[in-house]
Amino acid sequence: MIRRLLSLADNRAATNRYLGLIGLSALVRAATVVALVPLLARLFGDDPTDGVAWLGGLAVLVALGWLIDHRLYRAGFDIGFSILRSVETRVLDRLERIPLSWLNQRRRADGQRALTSAGQEICQGIGYLVTPTVNAMVTPLLIGVGLLGVAWQLGAAAIVFVPLLLAAMAASGRLLRRSDESYARASDDVGARIVELAQHQAALRAAGRSDAHGSALGTALARQRRAALRLLGFSIPGNILFGLVSQLALVALAGLSVWLHLAGDLSAAELVALLIVTVRFLEPFTTLGDLAPAVSALRNTVERVDSILTAPELAVVSSTDTAEAPTVEFDAVAFGYPGASDPTVSDISFQVAAGTTTAIVGPSGSGKTTLLGLAARLHDVDSGTIRLCGRDVRGYELTELADLYSIVHQDVYLFDGTLRDNILMGRRDATDAELAAAAEDAGLGETLRRLPNGWQTRVGESGATLSGGERQRVAIARALLKGAPLLLLDEATSALDLSNERGIVAALAANAADRATVIVAHRLDTIIGADHIVFLDNGRIVESGPPQRLLAADGRFARHWRQRREAGRWQLVSTGSPQDRTPGQEALDHST
Repeated sequence: MIRRLLSLADNRAATNRYLGLIGLSALVRAATVVALVPLLARLFGDDPTDGVAWLGGLAVLVALGWLIDHRLYRAGFDIGFSILRSVETRVLDRLERIPLSWLNQRRRADGQRALTSAGQEICQGIGYLVTPTVNAMVTPLLIGVGLLGVAWQLGAAAIVFVPLLLAAMAASGRLLRRSDESYARASDDVGARIVELAQHQAALRAAGRSDAHGSALGTALARQRRAALRLLGFSIPGNILFGLVSQLALVALAGLSVWLHLAGDLSAAELVALLIVTVRFLEPFTTLGDLAPAVSALRNTVERVDSILTAPELAVVSSTDTAEAPTVEFDAVAFGYPGASDPTVSDISFQVAAGTTTAIVGPSGSGKTTLLGLAARLHDVDSGTIRLCGRDVRGYELTELADLYSIVHQDVYLFDGTLRDNILMGRRDATDAELAAAAEDAGLGETLRRLPNGWQTRVGESGATLSGGERQRVAIARALLKGAPLLLLDEATSALDLSNERGIVAALAANAADRATVIVAHRLDTIIGADHIVFLDNGRIVESGPPQRLLAADGRFARHWRQRREAGRWQLVSTGSPQDRTPGQEALDHST
């Protein structure tokens, strides 16, 4: 864990200096402890003044150790801040290149924690955990080496006990690791559920589910309590094991010292000194035991960060194809989400020519949104090829690919900024006139005139201050402003009323000559305006062609069309007489 942690630092020379300072600090600490033996032997010998020089030397070692430790901790925190910067930069860069299909709920939590708290935990962990941990592992070994010159039998025994004590600690750590990871996951889940409970109070209260104890939060808290008890239960046998080995080492080393004294190899003063050295020899292991829970938590943090940094990325493959006119081509494409038993889409082949619009239609769950994600390379295909502008989508650098398309998702996400900032994400260098034109084409003109702060209106987190239709119009304005040659729309007008939808469809059609457009839609007005229909069912294309031809063929698309037409005739009408109908009931009596 420590090796992997230090490898995250950018400055290798600084890391080597830090490790050198740890070794030097441990050496001075060990020398200070071993120097007690000749010091006490002379202080309690025939001439106590013989110990003055050793006392002075010990004072010098203590002062030197203090200076080294001061530099060591400064160097440790410098390395920590270096790792903090490195982790934030590398995690952000990696997240931009990870297929979205890899980012399940747990991995999203890992990524969020890697950016919000893991860097700080690692930064502090270097100074407060790694430095004393490595020091405590090295110092006893150096004490044992130093004792070889005083009483080789005792030094050899001490050296033998070092790996035994470390092995006992490692066994204890292995017992803790899995339960500690389970507790960390449970704690993350509690945090997510608390945020969820706070954000969705309106829906929870409307459903009569605002009681936290009987909710998902209550379940998460119960899971966290069980994980905490499991963690405590696993810590007990580990502590007992380490305690037994420590006591065995103390008895063995102290007993060996007494035996050497009785054999005449050690004086009484040297015996007393060696008993003190034995206690000091075991002190670092006590420190390791105290730090073990925090080190285990740090290990879990490093593993979370490492899981992001080693995640599969969307690699760029070499391609000799040259970019052509705006086109989209699916060639025998198949794809399945990780963990799924069956492919989500398979044997998908169709083309979208420049200046045309293709609508992907089909029942829910047939793979329509997945196809848009594959076209935008949010995922990589399992087999087959997707070409944008004539080139394999995998042959583009990700930044180059992003310039080729605009995508509007059904679930629009807006950033907590102003309306202007959110639309300008499409193209930062757009002029005010271009910005206003995109907003008008997206039907935002009336909204901007209604809002007191106009363009400077803050939309809140996820666009919470706007309606669903307004959020979709902002996303469409952003896509129009970008002006990319490929436009991908996923139910982009699902939250709009009919008049607004028709206006936006007309605006999209007016500027469609220079781009290829792919839309996922259910509404008939959107579908009938397309040049080509691709009808999906169970992840396969069952029909494709111009809408009028498919209607005449009376196949799956025609049946889907009739079902949508029938659904559009449903009305909510009053059962009372016309005189009894309220204005609200009058408003409900219209075709959907």
